[in-house]
Amino acid sequence: MKLDFATVLTDAWALFKRDRDLLLRIAAPFLFLPAFALALVVPDPPMPVAGASNNQAQALVWADQVTAWASANGGWYGLAYAISFFGTSLFYALYLDRSQGEQGLDIATAMKRSATLFPRYLLAMVLVSLPAGAGLLLYALPGLYILGRTMLTGPALFADSPIGAFAAIRRSLTLTRGSGLPLMGLAAFSYISGWIIGEPFMMIDRWMRTNAQENPVVLALVDAGAAAAAMAAGLAMALIAISAYRRLAR
Repeated sequence: MKLDFATVLTDAWALFKRDRDLLLRIAAPFLFLPAFALALVVPDPPMPVAGASNNQAQALVWADQVTAWASANGGWYGLAYAISFFGTSLFYALYLDRSQGEQGLDIATAMKRSATLFPRYLLAMVLVSLPAGAGLLLYALPGLYILGRTMLTGPALFADSPIGAFAAIRRSLTLTRGSGLPLMGLAAFSYISGWIIGEPFMMIDRWMRTNAQENPVVLALVDAGAAAAAMAAGLAMALIAISAYRRLAR
């Protein structure tokens, strides 16, 4: 079955409108708070100096700075992403796990199911994120295409359980065969929309810190705006993946 970009977005929006209160109660602690904490208290990784790739000494200095930053802050980033992944897994457990009955969405059951499957889900997300992240860093289109083709890994892990991380990735690649371009567009919609909304807040954050304008109240509000954009993008990606899975797995 081929996917239609607009139809999947319509399905995702219908889910959000119907269950807005529940979805936001999950997204706030699991998607918003980790992003807010990172923006507020964890420094950004050091960026390479222009022309450093042509200067070995500068490249080595930058590599040392990155190593020092990762040693000091990498654990916090890992924890924040793990919490966010767990929150996303809750959405899949709510809408795609067979243990959810006909009486409505059961958050307690979803949390138990997510906790049970989380180790393999986290492994699957790490395996998917490495090539997708590399593609986004090197050139946007390959990374977005990989994101689109592997978008159904999480949904497959819950809907087709019991399966492992590698089987879920293979299932996603099978289901998305022939639908790579619309899925790439859907991934781009979530990823780029979140970046466009969040980047102005991050630019203000960097300007305030660089120019010693760190009014704590204003900085907290700015970082809250960036975290809200990240939360919206993460929630949108999850609902799009759920909607796409439901259509392709028919």
